Amino acid sequence: MQSEIPDHLRRLVIERAGNCCEYCLLPQWAALHKHEPDHLIPRQHDGKTEEGNLALACFRCNRYKGPNVGAFDPVTGQLVPLFNPRLHKWADHFVLEGATIRALTAEARVTIKLLHLNDEDHITERRHLLDAGLYG
Repeated sequence: MQSEIPDHLRRLVIERAGNCCEYCLLPQWAALHKHEPDHLIPRQHDGKTEEGNLALACFRCNRYKGPNVGAFDPVTGQLVPLFNPRLHKWADHFVLEGATIRALTAEARVTIKLLHLNDEDHITERRHLLDAGLYG
């Protein structure tokens, strides 16, 4: 929960992410709910509350991710780890085509699927921000 992350660590996560969700790139100022530090390896799987295990996530991405660390690739059927903002660069795994996020890797495919990055709400929101020159 939010209160379990020390303020100094929360500030570091927010600043490091440029105040944007590290999964869908939604800026905090455009979100209805505050972005949250996400445990990349959840606490229930012995993940630590430390800088290298935290990413900034919007409310939707964090709720969809839940305690997952991987998912089954819709193309290969193989179990694949999710995109990890501490280990991977967004642009190496994803590309923005219009308002849709496209996968370049298996990690991106499972992340897009599990986090619903291209659901109607995400795409509509992204399209409005892109049209205003305020996304990405």
